[in-house]
Amino acid sequence: MFFPTLGLIATTDVITVDIHQTIQDALTAMHMYNHRSIIVVNKTLHYIISTKDIIRLKLEGIAFSTPLSQVSLRPLPMIDKESNIINALNLTNDRDEYICVCNTDGSLYGLVTNSDIIASIDPQVILDSLQISTIFEKKYGYQSFAPDTLMAEILEFMKDSLSDCVIIQKAGNPVGILTSKDILHFIEKEAQEMTKASEVMSSPVETLSDKASINEGLEYLRQRPFKRIVVTDDEGHVMGIVTQQDLISRTYLKWSQLMKDHFKQFEEVTQILQQRNHHLTQLATKDLLTDIHNRHMFAELFSKELSLLKRQPAKLALVMIDLDHFKRINDTYGHNIGDYVLKQFATLVSASVREADLFARWGGEEFVLLLRNAGCEEGYGVGEKIRSLLANEVFDEAGHVTCSIGITEVMKEDTLQSAIERADSAMYAAKEGGRNRTVACEARS
Repeated sequence: MFFPTLGLIATTDVITVDIHQTIQDALTAMHMYNHRSIIVVNKTLHYIISTKDIIRLKLEGIAFSTPLSQVSLRPLPMIDKESNIINALNLTNDRDEYICVCNTDGSLYGLVTNSDIIASIDPQVILDSLQISTIFEKKYGYQSFAPDTLMAEILEFMKDSLSDCVIIQKAGNPVGILTSKDILHFIEKEAQEMTKASEVMSSPVETLSDKASINEGLEYLRQRPFKRIVVTDDEGHVMGIVTQQDLISRTYLKWSQLMKDHFKQFEEVTQILQQRNHHLTQLATKDLLTDIHNRHMFAELFSKELSLLKRQPAKLALVMIDLDHFKRINDTYGHNIGDYVLKQFATLVSASVREADLFARWGGEEFVLLLRNAGCEEGYGVGEKIRSLLANEVFDEAGHVTCSIGITEVMKEDTLQSAIERADSAMYAAKEGGRNRTVACEARS
C-alpha cells in the first residue's frame, strides 16, 4: 500500500509569528485570522500558542508586550517532509492537533493534522453504520456553568482544563457555549472579569443527536465554522462534546481492526494506536508537568480510601504542601525554571514516601499527599521529612526553595472538601508562622 510523504499532504499556507514578537502580536494575529491557536516559529524548534496560553498569561499578570521568547510555550512535534504517514503516526498525541513538517535545515515547511494523516491512508472509508454514541464508551465529558457565572471563574477553570470550551446550562438545558474563540474575543476587548457568562457566550447551542453516524458528524463539522459537536440524547440533554479528532480517531480504530488481517503494514499502525490509548489513560490520571496524580485522580482515590475508612478501623492523614514564594521564582527566573522546580520537587517527594501513599499536584504550586495507616503524629513526621529535604536541596538557578505544610487526620464523617479545608488552614498557619514549617491540625469531631 502506498503511503505518501508528508511534504505532499502538508498545508504550507500557515499563519505564524516569530519567537521574538510579543504576546500581543500573537493575540492580534489569532483575532485577525479567527484562529484558536497560532504557530510560533524559531530557527529549528517551533511552538504553538493557544487560547489557554493567553488565558494563563493574563491570569498570571504577564504583560502582553513580553516577547514570546520569554514565556513558557509548548513545542510542537516535528518531522522531515520526506517522511511518510507511518512515521507521523508515532508523533501524534491527544494534546497537539498539529505536527510541524520541516525542511532538512529544520525550518518550517508546513503543517499536517491527524485528519490529513487518516484521509491520506484511506480516504474512501466511510463508516455510516457507526453512531456517534459509540465514542462515549471513553466517557468524553464536558463542564457546564450557570449563565450568571462570572468570567473570572470560567477563565480560572479553562486555564488548566483539557477542554477548550464549556456549556452554559439553565435548568438542565444548554442555553449557550463558551469556546476558545469567545474567550479570545473577551480578552481582546479587555472586558471586565466580573462580566457574566451569559454576556459572552455564543447562543443558541447547535446540537447533534447521538444517533447520528460518525460520517454525519464529520459532514456536520465541515459545513460549520466551529470545531466541536455538542451531542444530545433523545430528551435533548447534553451527553458530551466531541471534536473532529475524536470522530476520526474512532473511525480509524474501527477501520484498522477490519483491515489488519489483510495488510501486514497495519500491525504497526494498530500498535501505535494502542500506545496512544494508553497515553490517553495516563493523561486522564496524571499531571502533565510533574507526572504524578492530578487533582481529578486524587479526588477519585481519596473517595475510595474514605469508603474503606468507614467500613473498617484505620487511619488516614492528609498533607497539603505549598511552595513558598513560588511566584517570585517565576518572576525572577522565568516559567521554565519554575516548571523545573515543580518537577524536581515532585520527584523528591515521590522518592521519599511509600508506594502506598497517594501523592498529587493539587494545582499551581500546591501538592497533596494522603498517607495510609497514619494519623496527625505520623503525618507531621512525614511533613517534616519533606520540608527538611526540600530546604536542603539546591536547584539550578533558583537556589534554595522552601515549603509550608499543613496536616490533618481524615475522619469517617469527612468529605474531601472538609478534610482539604482543615489541611489548608493548617498550611496557611504555617505560612503565617513564617513559612518553611509544618503545622498539624486535629480533626474536628
